[in-house]
Amino acid sequence: MEIFCRCICNQKIIIFNVENDAKVVFVSYDNKKTILSPNLEFCGISTYSECQADEDCITTGCSNQICQSKNEDQLMTTCEFKECFDARKFKVSCKCIDNKC
Repeated sequence: MEIFCRCICNQKIIIFNVENDAKVVFVSYDNKKTILSPNLEFCGISTYSECQADEDCITTGCSNQICQSKNEDQLMTTCEFKECFDARKFKVSCKCIDNKC
């Protein structure tokens, strides 16, 4: 089942009752997609770099909080760990989706 909604606001959005296998996709006005699944608290980021397959995407950053293409310069981050960087806990991974990491 797909549910579409649009929020034009700059405030925190909380979504309740999301099924464990659900996928929540936020699409910004410039067509950048943020995928959160299933827990809505993961705070890592993506560079939305070009890819053709999952193997083109790598996890970088000192705390492995960045998803980016293996073909771009790796981003440097400060070495801090936040619980929300734990991709395994939130069941997310760095993949190629719609030709973007």
